[in-house]
Order: sequence, then structure tokens, then C-alpha cells
Amino acid sequence: MHRLLTESFFFRAPQHAGAFLFLCFFLLLSSCGERQETPDWEQTAKTAPEEPELSITPDPESTPDPEPTPDPEPESTPPDGKNDQPSTQLRFLSYNVRNYLTMSSFIDGERKDRRKPAREVESLVRIVVEAQPDVLGICEIGTAEDLAELKGKLSEAGLALEYSEYAGGADDTRHLALLSRYPIVAVNSQGADGSLVYQSVDADNNPKEFAMQRGILDATIEAGTRRIRFLGVHLKSKRETPEGHQDLMRRHEAYLLRKHADRILQETPEALLCVYGDLNDTRRESPVRSIQGPTQSTRYLEPLSHKDSRGEVWTHYWDYQHLYSRFDYVLASRSLRPLFNQKASRIIDDPQWSVASDHRALLSIFDLKK
Repeated sequence: MHRLLTESFFFRAPQHAGAFLFLCFFLLLSSCGERQETPDWEQTAKTAPEEPELSITPDPESTPDPEPTPDPEPESTPPDGKNDQPSTQLRFLSYNVRNYLTMSSFIDGERKDRRKPAREVESLVRIVVEAQPDVLGICEIGTAEDLAELKGKLSEAGLALEYSEYAGGADDTRHLALLSRYPIVAVNSQGADGSLVYQSVDADNNPKEFAMQRGILDATIEAGTRRIRFLGVHLKSKRETPEGHQDLMRRHEAYLLRKHADRILQETPEALLCVYGDLNDTRRESPVRSIQGPTQSTRYLEPLSHKDSRGEVWTHYWDYQHLYSRFDYVLASRSLRPLFNQKASRIIDDPQWSVASDHRALLSIFDLKK
């Protein structure tokens, strides 16, 4: 048996070897064929035709809107660029401009008349113009000529506030003013004739009659279909004077303002009444609370909230006392309050605020279309 198997393998070995060689030769040919079919990538990149770009219709919801084409100026706009058409908002700036007047002061050891320095005026004008108010309420303006000068400088800088009201009281030096791009349709300012008087005591506690120092500015502007009535005041400062107790004088002046506001709201309960100015006291003190009135009253005047870019609320820096305080306010009647846009309103904290004044201005935005 063993011999038969050996002979069988011996005689068939050449056949197996031939089959094995044939299989190797076939695999070699197949491998060569694959190499020939493998593309030359560099050559292909150079000679391959460019694929056509696909044309895709954009999704209108995901495609950003094109830049709008600016609307042409309305035909009613005069050649000087002034546009008296009412906007949807009224921008009101309340500002104590710090002695925009001529006053006597010591200069180089001598008492001389001194104007507000040019550097202060330049900063003041720039701050006001950048705020772009429609109505500007001013404390501490001097003469009517000083007001005309400021109005002219604002106009030259691009802010035309054509209409004005000028008011005052017993103080011959410092006055109140209102400038507006909207017509002033009514005025009823108080105090210039000495009618705003009260009984108090002097520095020695002796009874004495006083007149309200800066009076009450009362002017109504018309913006479109809205009429807003502004009452501007500048109460007695905290500086002690020999004439009387500064705190008592301020309380009496606040009471006179409250009486005037009550008369207006009794006659016209729905009046859009805005009371503003330098009250020279903080919000929980008697003068401010007296002007507000009872919270539940229909004649309540609500102090509007203003903050600067850092969330701070002070409006005045008293250098002598190194004291920051909230002295400036804008208060609104119940009908005006819903028009106040608190998010857009603010205290102007320009880097040069202290050059222009010792006060910071309050910008109040009212939405006229509400």
C-alpha cells in the first residue's frame, strides 16, 4: 500500500506543480491589470473637467435681508435740513448747567465779573448736542441774553431748538429756561412778580417772609397730537445763608410747587404733567416727598428711574463736602407715566461731565404713540 501511494504521488507531482505555477501566473497578471487601472491623481487633477456649479434657490427665511436703501428726505423737509414732523418719541433732557451766567468772583485776589469759562461751555454744548433732546429743561441760566447765546451755540452745533420759555423768581442771578423744537402753546410761569411767597424764620429764628428764589417755570409743548406740560424748578441749595434756614426754605418752596401742580391736576386730571429740576435734596427727605404727594392719590407724581452706564443713580457732586448725591429728578403724573421708556432713558455719564457742570443731565424718553 505504501508503495502504491508513493508512486501515485510521484507520477502526479508534475501535474500539481503545473497547476500551482499556473495559479501564480494568473494572480500576477491580475495584479498588473489593477496597477494599470489605478489613476494618476496628479494627472487627473490637471485634466479632469470642472464640475458645473449647482444652482440653489436660497431659503428666504434663512437668508439675511439686504441692506435697506435709505428713504429719501420727505418733501416737506426745508432746505436747511430741519424737520418739524413729530417722531414717535420725545427726548427730554433736564440739566443744571452750573452758572451759565456772569457772576462776581475772586480772580487773582481781586473780585471780578466772570463768565462761564469757554472750556466749560464747549463741553456743555457737546454733551447736550450728543443727547439730541427735543426739549431741554435748564437750571442756572443767567440773563435772557445768556439763554440766547446758549441757544445759538446749540444751533451752530446742529441742534435747533427754536421755541423757548424763560422764568425766575426773587434771585436776579439764576433763572430757569426751557428750549424746544416743538411749539410752546401755553405758558403760566410763576414767581417773577414776587407772588410766590411764604412765611419762615431767619437764621436767628425770627419770623420772616421769603419769596421763592427761582420761581416755577410752566410751559406746555405740543408734539403731534400730544400736549405735555413741563414744570421746572430749582429749590434752595443746602448751603447755609444768614437770611434763613436752608432746609426750611427748601421745604416751603417744595410746598409751593406742590400747590401749583395740584391746581393743574384738579382742573385737568388727565394732564400729561412733567415736573423736573434740581431739588437739592435726596428722595426720602421732606421736600421731595412733598412734591410727590400721597402714593395712592390720583395726583401722585412719580419720580422716574434713571441710571448711568454703571447702574449708578447720583446726579450731583459737591466738591466742598466730597459728596455724591441724587439731587436732580423728573417726576410724572399718572397719565404721563405709561409713556415713559425707562429702558431707553438714562443719566448722561459723559467722561467730561464734571467739566461742563457739577450736575449730570437726565435724559427721559417718552413714547408718544402709546
